[in-house]
Amino acid sequence: MVKRMQNLAQELETTTVVGEGAEGKVRITLTGHQVVKSVEIAPELLQTPGKIEEGVAQAFHDAREKLQNLIMERLGGEIPPFIPGLSTNIGLG
Repeated sequence: MVKRMQNLAQELETTTVVGEGAEGKVRITLTGHQVVKSVEIAPELLQTPGKIEEGVAQAFHDAREKLQNLIMERLGGEIPPFIPGLSTNIGLG
């Protein structure tokens, strides 16, 4: 199990997921180690700060959920207590 988790941690170094919020008008790209790589905001949202804030939160949560699902899939549904190489527990379990 430890070897599988080490392999997964290495795989996550090159993995990215994209989360969306505000009906697709906000997109966040998150690395496999939960680092925000990019944030895209549709120009029409720039005049509505509240929608931007809400959209960023939604997009981040969407990306994080996708990453957690990817990890679960790679581990065959097993819930790890931690993933070597990640700075924190990814919150699974």
